[in-house]
Amino acid sequence: MGEMMKAAVFVSEGNLVVKDVPVPQITKGDQVLIEVEACSICGTDVHITAVPPGYIATPNTILGHEFVGYVRAKGELVDQVEIGQRVVVNPNNYCGKCVYCKKNLPNQCENIEALGIDYDGAFAKYCVVSDKVVYPIAKDVDAGVAACAEPLACVVNGINKADVKPGDSAVVVGAGPIGLMIAMMLKSAGVDKLFILETAPVRAAFAENLKLGRVINPITEKAGEIVTEATGIGADFVFDVTGSQMVSCVDMVRKGGTVVLFGVNKMARKEIAQCEITTKEISVKGTWLANATFPQAVSIIESGVIDLSKLITATYPLEQIHEGLELLRKGEAVKVIIKP
Repeated sequence: MGEMMKAAVFVSEGNLVVKDVPVPQITKGDQVLIEVEACSICGTDVHITAVPPGYIATPNTILGHEFVGYVRAKGELVDQVEIGQRVVVNPNNYCGKCVYCKKNLPNQCENIEALGIDYDGAFAKYCVVSDKVVYPIAKDVDAGVAACAEPLACVVNGINKADVKPGDSAVVVGAGPIGLMIAMMLKSAGVDKLFILETAPVRAAFAENLKLGRVINPITEKAGEIVTEATGIGADFVFDVTGSQMVSCVDMVRKGGTVVLFGVNKMARKEIAQCEITTKEISVKGTWLANATFPQAVSIIESGVIDLSKLITATYPLEQIHEGLELLRKGEAVKVIIKP
């Protein structure tokens, strides 16, 4: 038997087990073996391990897809990265050959494979990926922050769909890690009036402490009225990170404004008054994964334009991954880092 390592394996519904598995091997010329330095728990990981699952993963797969690590071995065709180089990884391995890939829309690839969902991920000591999804990152960046490159790249894709200018107003629905990253990006872009909607007490208090904008509890406060009163006409941009608040987003955005739908909730079913979108001339844009935005995300992290370290609320060894998952499930954490 070859060398073994600890890994968090999704065995079956609600059953995530930390156990010994073989160290993965390079089997293709374009692959690299990465020693995982840190891997962040994503909301998707929480949904996968829920009962019933809110997101489907392949049984007996190692979870984890937001990570940073060092290249320890590479196939004979790899010429863009070197052994010993520190890298982050786009976990959505695109084919590069289908119609969407050729349209420079790799996030819409018809043959996309998701690391830590469709095949073995990074809640382990080692992980093997294709070299085309690997991006170098500076060695002086905090490991936990570097592990957040993937969600930030997704955020950048969404922000790029909104023509935000200094002095604009915006609403972010949801104060999880993605929502707060969006808020940080909007603040750095010069957004003047910024509102963050959150119902979970711990996350609302956390958002308050970041001082990015006014935090509103839409259950106890009339968010639409507050936004309209503060802006006079409604927000220029509204970002829904929950995947279920399209109706309230249309209500809060001004005429001619833009709604960006980020979150995914396949169970959400709400009737939308289409006439409001038509008569208010609202632009509604969906955003999905990263889309050639990793280089931009890495530059943002390395330059320190926004400080993602403020979002890290806990760090655990791999053996305590369940504690991190439970904190996130209860809404009592923002970003949890696992160091295998």
